[in-house]
Amino acid sequence: MESGPDKGMSIVVPPAGARVGRASGNDVVLTDPSLSRFHCRFYFKDGRTLHVSDLASTNETLVNDRPSPDGRLRVGDRITIGETVIGVVHDGTTGAAPAAAPAPAAAPAASPAARKPMEVDLGLDRTDDGFEAARSLKPKAPLRARILVYGGAALAVIAALAVAAWLMKQPQASVRRPVAAAGTGSLEIHYEKVEAGRKNIFRYAMKLEGGTVSVRIDNIQDGQHISREKKTDPKVLESLATSLEQSGFFHLTEEYQGLAPDVWDSADLTLVVNRRAHRVRVLNRLQPDAFKKAREEIEEFVRNELGLYALALPPAKLVELGRNAWLTGQKLFDEREVRHDNLSRAIKSLTEAESLVETLEPKPDFYEKAIALREEAKRLLQAKYEDYLFRADRSIKLNDWKEANTHLQVLLETISERSDERYDKIYKKLVDVQRRLSRK
Repeated sequence: MESGPDKGMSIVVPPAGARVGRASGNDVVLTDPSLSRFHCRFYFKDGRTLHVSDLASTNETLVNDRPSPDGRLRVGDRITIGETVIGVVHDGTTGAAPAAAPAPAAAPAASPAARKPMEVDLGLDRTDDGFEAARSLKPKAPLRARILVYGGAALAVIAALAVAAWLMKQPQASVRRPVAAAGTGSLEIHYEKVEAGRKNIFRYAMKLEGGTVSVRIDNIQDGQHISREKKTDPKVLESLATSLEQSGFFHLTEEYQGLAPDVWDSADLTLVVNRRAHRVRVLNRLQPDAFKKAREEIEEFVRNELGLYALALPPAKLVELGRNAWLTGQKLFDEREVRHDNLSRAIKSLTEAESLVETLEPKPDFYEKAIALREEAKRLLQAKYEDYLFRADRSIKLNDWKEANTHLQVLLETISERSDERYDKIYKKLVDVQRRLSRK
């Protein structure tokens, strides 16, 4: 380093390259306040010649006082970034590095030069530990991908901070939460997936806490932004907890990292089962089998609970399916007097039409019509329910069990969804009426 706040430091560039800037996520972190957060990147083109690439920095990257968006470097060149000037004393094309930065004599394990990767001294004096940390990082995205990749990295940093904040709160939370008895399936999940590439950034964040599952999905390319939340059946959670506990997830190590050019593929999963907590993060590599098994089971659970099965379909297909559901719902509504359950079926189809296209912008022409018709169908269904329930109750008071049975049978056909609390009320009343009829 020839000038600047970090004057006198030196580093070597590993084969994977090195990114320079103020942000802590860089391979080389400098204190020069005039630098951009991610200013430039040094790398070997075709594995041979040293190059520097500007990363859309505010003050540009200059080589010998000339702007250099992406240029080759040679011994003697001077790179100016902000108030910092870096001199190239070795460009990797001539054998060993100069004696200005020799390896310590007390480290015999490093003496066989033939086993060491090619290193290039830029004059930034980074310690051996720093060099090894830089070497372990993934290759950085090319210039044309930097905006999307940095966007993905920014999302990942934000998500990591959120998860870190949650983890910091765990000691207090664990004090308030009572100890779960064995086998009750006490379960918490915090899961985030970020996939960033040249054309898109996709983020999936899911949380299960206190029996409530919530999810946030952002897909920039398709313009999809989804937020859902739902209270979940404790029996379903108990089954899920048992399955996740047996998946092998708790035997995994905490982090798995790999190298992947031009992408950022991160999955971060924290499970708390019966107060046994474990967190695993996988970055830019194939997921271990136990991690993949747990992740797929969680994603399937969320799809089923929150009705997110259509996310994998392209927008054109969603519009097509939504329009078909709208037309079906409209037909069932018009034929509501043909069958007792047609109103319930119409509501189901119209709700499906809405959910299929609710994430799309702009909304298709049938979207608002489907919502309005569904609300009208709900109003008519409730009116029919109250009318027939009144008739059934009146027959019961008159001990006319046969008439009461007829009205309740109509109601049971009308409210056809077993998850509807009205169905349960009708069913219990019908069972009692039929018991009395059988005594006659």
